[in-house]
Amino acid sequence: MTRPLSMFRLASFGGATLGALLGSLGCSEENTNGSQQGVTGDVNKIVYAVRQHTELDPDTGEVTKIDVAGGMGQVMDYGRFVPGGRLELLDLRTHSVENIIEDFKEADVSSVDLSFDATRVLFTMKRDGADSYHLYWSPLERGPDGKFAVTQITFGPQDDQQAIFAAGDRVVFTTNQGYTEMGTRADEYNHARVVTQLATATVDGGDAARKLCSQNLSHIVTLFSMQSGTIGFARWEHLENVNDVKLFTMNPDCSQIVAVSGQHGKPGNSVVQATESSTPNVLYAIVTNRENTIQAGTLVKLDARSDTQPGQFDEEKDGNLAYTMLTPNVPAGDEASPEGRYRSPVELPNGKVLVSWAEGPVNEVSEVVRTPPDYGLYVFDANRGTRELVQNYEDSWELYAKPVAVRPEPANLESRLINIKPSEGVKLGSINVRRTSLSSKHHETVSGAQFDGTSLDDALAQAVKVRVIEGFSSEAAKQSMFGLTMAEGAAMLGEADVQSDGSWLAEIPPYVPVHLQPIDEFDLSIRSQTTWIQGLPGEGRLCGGCHEDRSAANPPAAQMMTIAASKPAQNFHVPVAERTEYPWSEASGNANEIQALLTAKCASCHNETKNGNVAQEFYTVTMTSTVDATSTAYQIPRLDLTDRPITVTYDRGTHTWPASYVSLFYPAALQMEMNEPGKTTMVTGNVPPKWAVPSDARNSVLIEKLNVASSKEATRYAWPLGEAFSDPSVQGGTRSDHAAFAKLTRDELVKLIRTIDMGGQYYARQNTGFMPFASDPLESTKNY
Repeated sequence: MTRPLSMFRLASFGGATLGALLGSLGCSEENTNGSQQGVTGDVNKIVYAVRQHTELDPDTGEVTKIDVAGGMGQVMDYGRFVPGGRLELLDLRTHSVENIIEDFKEADVSSVDLSFDATRVLFTMKRDGADSYHLYWSPLERGPDGKFAVTQITFGPQDDQQAIFAAGDRVVFTTNQGYTEMGTRADEYNHARVVTQLATATVDGGDAARKLCSQNLSHIVTLFSMQSGTIGFARWEHLENVNDVKLFTMNPDCSQIVAVSGQHGKPGNSVVQATESSTPNVLYAIVTNRENTIQAGTLVKLDARSDTQPGQFDEEKDGNLAYTMLTPNVPAGDEASPEGRYRSPVELPNGKVLVSWAEGPVNEVSEVVRTPPDYGLYVFDANRGTRELVQNYEDSWELYAKPVAVRPEPANLESRLINIKPSEGVKLGSINVRRTSLSSKHHETVSGAQFDGTSLDDALAQAVKVRVIEGFSSEAAKQSMFGLTMAEGAAMLGEADVQSDGSWLAEIPPYVPVHLQPIDEFDLSIRSQTTWIQGLPGEGRLCGGCHEDRSAANPPAAQMMTIAASKPAQNFHVPVAERTEYPWSEASGNANEIQALLTAKCASCHNETKNGNVAQEFYTVTMTSTVDATSTAYQIPRLDLTDRPITVTYDRGTHTWPASYVSLFYPAALQMEMNEPGKTTMVTGNVPPKWAVPSDARNSVLIEKLNVASSKEATRYAWPLGEAFSDPSVQGGTRSDHAAFAKLTRDELVKLIRTIDMGGQYYARQNTGFMPFASDPLESTKNY
């Protein structure tokens, strides 16, 4: 059933009239001359998608399927398809509706954008269940034949979605196309679900002008154009234990990806569906939990403007300085909402906001109980806190609305990556790695080993190298999980020397995501960076420091050129097979296999029967079904470093690992959510200390027990000899050089440190049979 414009569903906003609504959109009921008054004038039309969520049996009319989130309640829409979608153009003066894709009866539309001159609509559509999502455009006027001239831009087996217009008649979109020797990325956290990457094309050139941007390990969604000419987007940042969605921008040529918001003090887990207001770097966005809210949340106004550099943004702003909660009654989490939830905000010329909104709880339970939320289109007045209904069909969702209004086309940012070979490396480095704002602005400290609540800037003063870690996902390791850790696959590209002025410079492979760890003289990571960095061939990704103040100048320490810049970049641009990985086991003959090291040096004293000088101790983890009360108990040794198999449950899965791997990583894993669906967990016995904390060797008791000497002075230790252990239950009572007692060389000890600091993965490409492609498809990729 259709709710016409004159039938308002108001939530305590008083009576409203059609004229009042049209006035709120910037036009009047009597305005019938069809004229467009420009970017500050009347809005007479809006264009939006109508999406279905319920499939009916064609013979009986009974419901056969309800799909609200593609099986996932995430803030990312994974390509959910239900046939019967429409792309509607609503005339607010006549109340008439036209379906631009009227000839595609089985289609679904997953995104909508409008050209800057407001004459063309760009959308992503899947024609039927056998098709993939692709880019299309259409004029907003019918042609001489009475039809809308719908033109397809992209083709192929991949899904292309989330498309927007960029300057110079380019389009930017997401795709799950595979395009490097790594293949198609697949998110490790959601167990091999293919993820979306960024790509560009042109309206006229289509796939012939298709360019692929650098890779990310998790989804990229909800793109938006900025007045600066850059492209904004939301990126699911899954890196080790970080698991949220932040906002980024990049140049239209896919270069210079930088964070805009979401790193510090955001009011919820995920910032998504942003669009820029008429004020540069001021955005409307949705803040929500990453799960369970069906891509909906609370409406916020986000101020990312720099206070010191006009026209630039400051991603370090947080709290009330950055976020104004426009709908404070709507939670930013996944708890029940007394005021429904919002989606897809876009500012109207008069300053009000066109949104989609649905009442009710709006979470994945809606799918289970077959009561899907009902998204409709509304005008939200932030000054009054009111909604006014524009369009709502009870049996579908109205989403991604855009006002048909002219907006200035941003400057066309010309690419500087011209005539670059696709195999050319990326320059990565810092002017001064010791320069940071994380201490002064965000009060970050470092503990463990020689640090005890030390400010991050003081800790970074001890950095001697920067570890560059490549991330890869399950398509490479052929595993849906890498072990008892949330970390992705990891390979060390190299450790760059920090020069006396704090500078460093390295060349790394293009396209691949990396993150950084400044390390000290003990080879321990001082801090693990939790944002992926990537670059295109020939691109320079040089920063001021280790998260330096984004609104301050970054001069070299004492001269016009840094020491690192005066030397050739350290070469970390090596083939996949030559990148340093640390497979835990099942890598016979690999010099970096951890189990072989533990078997040779440690297992004789730490095994099933003994742990050093005492008998082996065990604790028990019991999983009990809440359905039939059946239980399964797993007995886990305190510290058994052999390869004997032990079965445990972790992250809703049960797997068998070597005793060494379980002993070292399970105490830290117990802090993660251990429950499988329909089961409860009980732990009995003495749980040992966190022998190995993924991505944090500095606070891993195993490394404290072994101890490590300085690379500069062999008599100086990370943990001073003779002092008490941080955990009094550790045998021996006081610290010693236990690594020397176990006859571990310093190089062998560094292998253990790197294994933990890089995430503690069991699987690597080097113990799963992964083979790189014989010829890299990038060689045939056109570049800017």
